[in-house]
Amino acid sequence: MEDTIVHSIDWFDGGRTIAVPTRWLRMECPCDQCRVAQTSERRWLPGERTEFEPVSVDSSGAGITIGWASGHTTVFSPEQLTASIMTRDRARSKAALWDGGGEPDRFDHDTVLADSTAQLRFLERFRDQGVAILSGSLSVPGQLEATMASLRLQLRETFSERIHDVRVDPNGYNIAHTAEGLPPHSDYPSYTHPPSGQVLHMLVNECQGGDTLIVDGWSAVQSLRTSAPEHFDALVSVAVGFRQYASDRESFARAPLLSLTPAGEVLSFRYSNQLMQPLDPEDPRYDVWLDGYLHLTELLTDPARQRRFRLDAGDALFVHGHRVLHGRTAFVADGRRHLQDCYFDFDDVLANADRLAGRAVAKAVV
Repeated sequence: MEDTIVHSIDWFDGGRTIAVPTRWLRMECPCDQCRVAQTSERRWLPGERTEFEPVSVDSSGAGITIGWASGHTTVFSPEQLTASIMTRDRARSKAALWDGGGEPDRFDHDTVLADSTAQLRFLERFRDQGVAILSGSLSVPGQLEATMASLRLQLRETFSERIHDVRVDPNGYNIAHTAEGLPPHSDYPSYTHPPSGQVLHMLVNECQGGDTLIVDGWSAVQSLRTSAPEHFDALVSVAVGFRQYASDRESFARAPLLSLTPAGEVLSFRYSNQLMQPLDPEDPRYDVWLDGYLHLTELLTDPARQRRFRLDAGDALFVHGHRVLHGRTAFVADGRRHLQDCYFDFDDVLANADRLAGRAVAKAVV
């Protein structure tokens, strides 16, 4: 039997020929013994290694047929195999890093909600840039939740209300409820898993000042990693505490400012100078961490890296909360200023873009 084992099969996927491991083909078998036909979910639970031993392989026709030592037979049509391989392209985004100047791309609110092609353009730009603006929405309470429902972006419940009202409040527990300037920051670092998406919807803005600031954090981190790798490593390895609270609520989490993928790419970072808590004074890495923090802060507050613009009534700013930091300049509370914000999972942006682009095709199982 050893002589008949085929370790991979060449398959032309439309762009190039790839080597598909036979064990991969067994794991992805589309038959109704291995998958629930109604849902395409896995039914077969792999066990012994011998279940992955092929005894016959026929790829002479349009598809592939494999007989296994266990007695099972796997048959792939070209469409089934292509649909399975396509999943490698799901939920992927190549970040387009940016520096300061200008403002995010704007899209018409009603057009995006009414037209699937326009919605895909908006989602792809938001996905790649980490930021985008919908303009021209109704500037009334409740509109934000309706917009998110139309975009199929499920709201995430947080420490604040489901839809958070931000306006000057002398009794507020957060600097956002004052007229002070806010340096660039990410929201809810006081959660182990902070929300990865946020929308700030301006309902009314009659005050002098209060311009919005945004910074591409991933671009700043890339610069830090290149110029001072020891600072980058310290920000990846030293855990930092963050706290957010109110009279009857408390949230506190401790994690490094930067987190990486298994491949070493920046996955997310948290930065909120106002919410950061004291580090352990006995941590021997404190000095190098502080040098890294000062270096990162210098990059994030550099005007050349910031985009500064005004949000007017009906503007909704979408930000990738694990990448783009937002803030504002101080304003004079000489008129009304009221915005509402909410949170969601950025994964839904990737998934909805895949769906509209035709990459979310269900696997054919029959």
